[in-house]
Amino acid sequence: MPEIVMKHGVGARVGLRLQQVFFGKAVHHIAKEMHSTDNQLPSAPPPSYESVVNDNRYAYHSNQYSESYEEHIPGLDRFIRRYEISPSFAERLNQLKGYEIVFICDDSGSMNTPLDEGSNSSHTKKTRWDELKQIVSTVVDLASIFDTDGVDVYFLNREPMFHVGEKLDFPPMTVILNNFLCSTPIVPVLRQVLNDKRNHVYERNLLILLATDGVPTDEYERPDVRTLEHVLKNERTPINRIPVTIIACTDDDKCMEYLNDWDKKIPNLDVVDDYVNEKKQIQACQGRDFPFGFGDYIVKILMGGVDSWFDDLDEKKVTINNQRQSNTAAYSFFGSDMNSNYTYS
Repeated sequence: MPEIVMKHGVGARVGLRLQQVFFGKAVHHIAKEMHSTDNQLPSAPPPSYESVVNDNRYAYHSNQYSESYEEHIPGLDRFIRRYEISPSFAERLNQLKGYEIVFICDDSGSMNTPLDEGSNSSHTKKTRWDELKQIVSTVVDLASIFDTDGVDVYFLNREPMFHVGEKLDFPPMTVILNNFLCSTPIVPVLRQVLNDKRNHVYERNLLILLATDGVPTDEYERPDVRTLEHVLKNERTPINRIPVTIIACTDDDKCMEYLNDWDKKIPNLDVVDDYVNEKKQIQACQGRDFPFGFGDYIVKILMGGVDSWFDDLDEKKVTINNQRQSNTAAYSFFGSDMNSNYTYS
């Protein structure tokens, strides 16, 4: 602790108070993070005592952020094998190390719309909300391996869920149905996330995943696409540290037209369609033999705004280092000191 007192002054006193009241030995781990080569803090002033203590989200974050990534390697192993993720996709996941990951889920009225699944004659049709739950739950399972204090899940019309790990439990359908007359206030919730996480961005990159089916509305429930575009262009500061992926949970292409243009002109933004359509678009560009399973789709959701290689998959030919057809694919995660080998037969 003496080094912190000498170098950081007020920040050290804040850390001491937190140690006395909340964290105990956690400050020791925070100090290790501050001096590690992977987590050097910039010269920005430390957050105020009130901004940390008055919000239990930051208390949890500070205590858990120093957790070793080595403990999560087996979980990553299992996920890659379970979903048969292509080596060319899996080898890029190491870029997510240390990211703060946040989901924004659209629980507005239109999410109760049944999906058009062709000739499916089952009694109960799958809704957009059903699709969102499946996708978000699976992505959270993978994302929580990298965001070790858990993924924060915000909703448009209900309270958020903080520090979610594996096996995300969505609220009962009866609770969600109460929101199905609500509007689509994407902009205020996105701004809330940017505000809540502004201190995290000093230390870590922030990945925001927005799952929605339609056009955002203003406080008068009028369509308001322009303000969302403004926020994505101008209020992610710095923009290269706050990538965004928008997941279209809809089969209504016309409803999501405005997103396709943004995908091309707004940096660090990727727009992902449902799995079936995304696969069609990618294979139309990369060739019919290009491997793109559901596990690859989950990786693209996480990586599309982070790594332009994924964003380019449905736009132009990309270079592929490893193919699923290979008998053996070996690659490293989290640096040379933490190797994990995967074999596909």
